[in-house]
Amino acid sequence: MATRIGMHFSLWASAWTREAAEQAVPEAARYGLEVIEIPLLAPETIDVPHARDLLAAHKISPSGSLCLPDDKLATKDPAAARDFVLRALETAHALGCKFLGGVTYSALGYKTGKAPTEAEYENIVVALRPVAKRAEELGMLLGLEPCNRYETHLLNTAAQSLALLDRIGAPNTTVHLDTYHMNIEEKGIGHGFRVAGARAPYIHISESDRGVPGTGTIDWDDAFAALAGIGFAGDLVIESFVTLPPEIASALCVWRPVAKDRYEVLEQGVSTIFGLARKHGLTG
Repeated sequence: MATRIGMHFSLWASAWTREAAEQAVPEAARYGLEVIEIPLLAPETIDVPHARDLLAAHKISPSGSLCLPDDKLATKDPAAARDFVLRALETAHALGCKFLGGVTYSALGYKTGKAPTEAEYENIVVALRPVAKRAEELGMLLGLEPCNRYETHLLNTAAQSLALLDRIGAPNTTVHLDTYHMNIEEKGIGHGFRVAGARAPYIHISESDRGVPGTGTIDWDDAFAALAGIGFAGDLVIESFVTLPPEIASALCVWRPVAKDRYEVLEQGVSTIFGLARKHGLTG
């Protein structure tokens, strides 16, 4: 598998609709992107046949992501969390996704105010082990995204995530790393990638302010040198939150515009990431 560069759908719209998709997919293709990450918070609202046809017509591959609703936390109600993620997984597969990731174990912004407990981790295992099994049957990867300490108390680093993956015990589970969170929690972004190694085949590329890659404080050369060092050959998906549902914006504490508009990300940020990938030998 060669390294591919993509974009989270939130660059264009807060939810996948026919109209928004018809704007986003052709535009992504024009800028050389190969992947679009589709938010699956409400999978029942997606017109799957329309989406598949549109993606195929423009040679764009889909991936999927989500976070859990506040009333379906894996730590508190493993059965409800399992069922929610399973429903999204089936829709992701129907769309043609090979990967479903994100905060598959919790709600954004949920914290107990204490360190994670063994009981919380065990409940996550109970919730996600059958999801991982079903994903394997579908030929899919299931990702768990560690987030910074202000958004979750459960998984903050690559090392914590690997330990939880080992407890789940499924070969198709991965660490879904994100440079925004790594910039806060890891001993350097390159260190986080080296810890995760081949178990992180899908990565969010996000600037220190969640805006335009290359305009903040992320050490992108360290990041891409580390990716080259571990032989990365997966998907690098840019996540710039230009449009968000109000509840997600609140959970992420996004209070001001992170870019002038999507074109600033597409023209400046995408160019920066393609340049880094070429410089470090991840793409031709």
